[in-house]
Amino acid sequence: MSVQEDVKQMQAQIEEYGSVTQFGVRVQHIEGASAQIGDTGYIDYDKGGVVSDDAGTKYNAGWQVGNWGDTMTLTPRA
Repeated sequence: MSVQEDVKQMQAQIEEYGSVTQFGVRVQHIEGASAQIGDTGYIDYDKGGVVSDDAGTKYNAGWQVGNWGDTMTLTPRA
């Protein structure tokens, strides 16, 4: 499993269901650069990634590679 495969799964879920929801946060857009450090995948705005909801709130996302559905955290960007 790779971070790129995880992102493809997230995008497929958004395409099918309209969003990825984690801990009460619904994001409708995931695109751009993703990266991996150890077993942690992340999408960070500073690195060119976009994770956002329909209201335009942008987030940084982090997750355990291969287990994003249970471990993803979304942190609003300041």
